[in-house]
Amino acid sequence: MTERSKSDIMNLRRNQLTKAAYKVVGQKGYYDFTIRDIAQEAGMSTGLIHYYFKNKEELLLHLLKEINKNMLGSLNRSISKAQDPREKLNIFMQQAFDLITNEKDYFYIVLDFWTQVNKNERMKRANVNLFKSYRDEVASILKEGVTKGIFVEMDVVYTSAVIISMIQGLLIQYVIDNKAFSYEDYTRKLMVQINDSVSIK
Repeated sequence: MTERSKSDIMNLRRNQLTKAAYKVVGQKGYYDFTIRDIAQEAGMSTGLIHYYFKNKEELLLHLLKEINKNMLGSLNRSISKAQDPREKLNIFMQQAFDLITNEKDYFYIVLDFWTQVNKNERMKRANVNLFKSYRDEVASILKEGVTKGIFVEMDVVYTSAVIISMIQGLLIQYVIDNKAFSYEDYTRKLMVQINDSVSIK
């Protein structure tokens, strides 16, 4: 077996385990799952899991990084097709709001990971990188809009943080209590509000 084929098999196994971990952690939560649960979901032995990941923490960190990479990859592919910064901003917001329907377990997993930020430095860094990547993406869109004369002059770093806070806040409220408001109506209104706040009238 060549080194390349070994590497391909390792990547395939790690991806299988990541998908299994995503499903298991989404169902059972950060604290209540075991390596055996993931092994059963992936159709592998617990020994094989320990071959690819030293421990539970390493597997979870890998899961968080993969979630980030996949989300940003999908987002960047969609945004790259748009020319207008307003369209790019709307794509970003719509994809964030669509997570509720397209990736039901995503927020349950992320909320569980947030509980670790004061206890686990590596998990904290992973979460820091996750939020930074969101803010950077929005700041880049806003900066382009300002440069093109489409958006008002603004502190793009501050405004990107506020936009992410508004989006995440609405998502979290809906995840916790999906009867509190009409999700479709509120997401539409928030998108209009954000667009109005940054666009030149």
